[in-house]
Amino acid sequence: MANQNEKHSVQFLIRITPSEYVEIKKNTAMSGLTMSEYARRIITGETIVAAPPADLHILIREIKRVGSNLHQVLHKLNVLGIAHGPELVQCASEISEVLNLIYRTYRPGKGDG
Repeated sequence: MANQNEKHSVQFLIRITPSEYVEIKKNTAMSGLTMSEYARRIITGETIVAAPPADLHILIREIKRVGSNLHQVLHKLNVLGIAHGPELVQCASEISEVLNLIYRTYRPGKGDG
């Protein structure tokens, strides 16, 4: 694996068929990587996944907003001495699980460019 500060200065030329080129181009576009970065990751054996949807950050922000609102409700109920129902606690847990799933699916280094 190359040092992060090391410059990519050596060219590596290979010949491929037109159909291989089309397939590589399609996979490169889906990954969100440049062709060079895509090739480097394939050659070094890294797993490449599709790039996250463009609106993923909006989705994450919205899920966090809902989770924050739920947390505030739970806190208020606790301060008032009203026992919060297990349903609310379960809901908060599920929101956290959804966020963790999103982060695991699109974690840095898995094709995010």
